[in-house]
Amino acid sequence: MQRTMAPAGLKPPFHPTVPPSGRMETLRAAFYLLTLLWINVYISRDMFFGSTAHMGSMHGFWTALAARAGGSWFHATWWPFWDNGIPFESTYAPLVPALAAAISALRGVTPAVGFHSVTGLFYILGPCTLFLMAWRLTRAPGYSFFAALLYSLTSVTQVLVPDGDFMFGKILDARRLYVVSVWDDTPHLTALAFLPLVILFLARSIETRRPVYYAGAAVSIGLASLASAFGPVMVVLAAACLLFVLRRQDWPRNLLLTAGIGAWGWAIAAPFLSPSLMHAIRAASAASDGEGWSLGSFTAIALVILGWAILWQCLRRWTDDWRIRFFVLFAWLTSSIPLLQLALQRHFLPQPNRYKFEMEMALCLALVFSLRPWIGRIKPSVRRALLLVALAVSVEQTVDHRKLEKKFTFPQDVTGTVEYRAAAWAQKTFPDIRFFLPGSMAQWANTYTNIQQFTGGSFSMATNQVQQRADTAIGFGAADLRQDVHLTLTWLKAYGVGVVAISGKDSKEYWRPFTHPEKFDGVLPALWHESGVTMYRVPLHEFTLAHMVPESALVRRAPREPDDISEVEKFVAALDDPAMPNTQFQWEGRNRIRIRTTAAQGQALSVQVSYHPGWHATVAGQPRELHKDGLGLMWLRPGHTGPAEVVLDYDGGWELRLCRWLSWLAIAALAIVGLRAPVRQVV
Repeated sequence: MQRTMAPAGLKPPFHPTVPPSGRMETLRAAFYLLTLLWINVYISRDMFFGSTAHMGSMHGFWTALAARAGGSWFHATWWPFWDNGIPFESTYAPLVPALAAAISALRGVTPAVGFHSVTGLFYILGPCTLFLMAWRLTRAPGYSFFAALLYSLTSVTQVLVPDGDFMFGKILDARRLYVVSVWDDTPHLTALAFLPLVILFLARSIETRRPVYYAGAAVSIGLASLASAFGPVMVVLAAACLLFVLRRQDWPRNLLLTAGIGAWGWAIAAPFLSPSLMHAIRAASAASDGEGWSLGSFTAIALVILGWAILWQCLRRWTDDWRIRFFVLFAWLTSSIPLLQLALQRHFLPQPNRYKFEMEMALCLALVFSLRPWIGRIKPSVRRALLLVALAVSVEQTVDHRKLEKKFTFPQDVTGTVEYRAAAWAQKTFPDIRFFLPGSMAQWANTYTNIQQFTGGSFSMATNQVQQRADTAIGFGAADLRQDVHLTLTWLKAYGVGVVAISGKDSKEYWRPFTHPEKFDGVLPALWHESGVTMYRVPLHEFTLAHMVPESALVRRAPREPDDISEVEKFVAALDDPAMPNTQFQWEGRNRIRIRTTAAQGQALSVQVSYHPGWHATVAGQPRELHKDGLGLMWLRPGHTGPAEVVLDYDGGWELRLCRWLSWLAIAALAIVGLRAPVRQVV
């Protein structure tokens, strides 16, 4: 490609459209696409037929959602299994578990096989959507193929931000395969597979101003957002780069158009990305050690801007091709996030190291298309020799990746794991009691059973930070053993936990998150012991999740630290008071609770279920106001003395209802645009 300089003072030429594809170009593109499909299917095909259990991963978390969601995808439903109960919409982005459930039902396989099938599907689709985007923007199917091939078979991030000690050979590692097969990034990978479509349709939207492209971009944004919380962030990063290189003379209109398309995409995903949930995610990120916003975040942003400014000046001198400019700027923006964390311990986004996924894709595009002008100047004989070397290495890499996939996805009988056996015992012995299960046991328990847990949810989506502090206290406790026992029991009783599992230092539970795993030996009665894990009975006055207590004993102020328990101790003392009336608590489905008790003057009914505005209470058919205590749980005043029957109903609240309506309206708008637009206009 020959560089063309714009005269001084004039804007570089902009080519808003490209000529239609010729027949030979289309045939070549189809061949390249089929080749990419074959390579990635060959590598990942075992994922569609087996169930692998890496117990140190979150695979059980998403499998549990697929197994137990039922109709929760379509209407507001309470999820009683994790974190003392939470709205289903607050569990996690729904696309991966929803697809796993659909595959499980359609194929008649287990939800675990359904989940691994989703992993395999998007492992395959990622390079394919990358190729399609690059080809349709550049009209260079060969270079687009090699960018997607590089993405499929290498890990270029290991040169700049290696996972461990630097070794140049790590560029050939199957990092993407390992991270999704063994660790936890299938939702992130799924969102990333939609990102190239977001880029393609946003670019076409800015170029052509056609509604069909608006709709395509909105769908892609919505699906990326429904796949992972990383989806909206990566969309913003890509959109910022596109706005900077495309039709800059019209940037105010382009900004408004892009914002409108983004709002449309958000509306599609609105039930699972409501304002209150986004606020909770920000709060969870701020509470995570080292992941919140700080003064160093401003330094990180300043350094990103500096690098951007330098690159932009270089790009203006080097090329007028907006696509190369976009690829390079996008590579810088995505790379700067993990690079700054590695080099300076500075970040402006939570979990910065996980943006290696976006960095990987962007670097492959930037490397291949930045080299395109120089490759075009090489003599044909040398180019053919280089092509032969690239193909030979690709064959080796494909075979090596295939061998690793077979190693990563080995079949396993989960019934022999401590995670399965503990959950099965808990379900059989105490089906109605809340459990504290540690680490991997909590992640997998609801894959196999419907027991209720104090933990189990994702910390990054946690809606109750007090519960997260309590979890920290139970695991890490106090340095003094006796104080640790008191601290742990206080929190367990406050949240109605009837049985606690402790994993020893040599147990087969993966994480073993206890400073003093011996703290309950000889203190509490042991109920079950296996593979280094012991379950203990917590001495509750009554094994129920509702209690009459003096209103003055309620926790009013949210504890600020794990050991801030002065008010919690007063509340627990009221729970242990034998003078308090007995209370019966019963779930009637997931969205209704029935409580029978006897009320007295000055007493309140404490319900050890997470507070949410979607819950509504009646006593003897009369509405009562529900309140939130300092623990994030519900309480109410019965309003009279004597026997009382309290019914709690959950409908999601006005915010979730509004978000559901927005989502249906956004989907209806897609249908209208789709009916009016010829298929040939889409790409």
